[in-house]
Amino acid sequence: MRLNKYLARSGFASRRKCDKLIEDGKVVINGSINKNFGYIVMPDDVIVCDGSPIYSLPNTKIYLVNKLKGYISTSSDPQGRKKVIDLVPTDDRLFTIGRLDRDTTGAILVTNDGELANKLMHPRNQIERVYIVASKIDIEKEKRKLLSKGIDIGDGVVAKGEINRLNVSGGLIYWRIILREGKNHEVKRIFIALNSKVIHLHRESFAGFDVSELSPGKYKKINNKDIEKLKSI
Repeated sequence: MRLNKYLARSGFASRRKCDKLIEDGKVVINGSINKNFGYIVMPDDVIVCDGSPIYSLPNTKIYLVNKLKGYISTSSDPQGRKKVIDLVPTDDRLFTIGRLDRDTTGAILVTNDGELANKLMHPRNQIERVYIVASKIDIEKEKRKLLSKGIDIGDGVVAKGEINRLNVSGGLIYWRIILREGKNHEVKRIFIALNSKVIHLHRESFAGFDVSELSPGKYKKINNKDIEKLKSI
């Protein structure tokens, strides 16, 4: 296994952070600093990352969390704000698979496997994300159809997906939107591009894992069979 993948898989940090640690000379293998991302880790290698030894690769664990509003999706926060990973009581070093904005609720996966997190976040893997959106401004049917072909959501970024009008309740219009790439602030930017605005945003499911039967702020552990399915994507 390549060094950067090994470090991410060990749960030490995300793939991006592991790459930075290698680049900064913070990884020592068999007593020598190693800056080769592509180094193939051997079973008898002694690896120390940022002063901490890595003895073996842990079993992959994944949790589905029904995120509460006000929680952030980072692994650490100097401001001391509430984090999604705080909702899962474990001694494992955890990472969220992708991010949800602080004011967004719903499905987010949390794992100790930084390499798998990187894989499931990559746009090429087309991981399905299903959102329920509330807006006050309606969107014409013809405009909605544009999303299936791809629309510019700013800075030359094109978003593509499906949007369906659900119902009207309490003065708000509800929509279901399905996306498969996970661009930054994608849903909110799509609604702005369609001359509307998100009032409430909830992610109903991610990669087929649905939170409709999971209370807000609660989590459940994903079974090994489903973990293997995610690894095979």
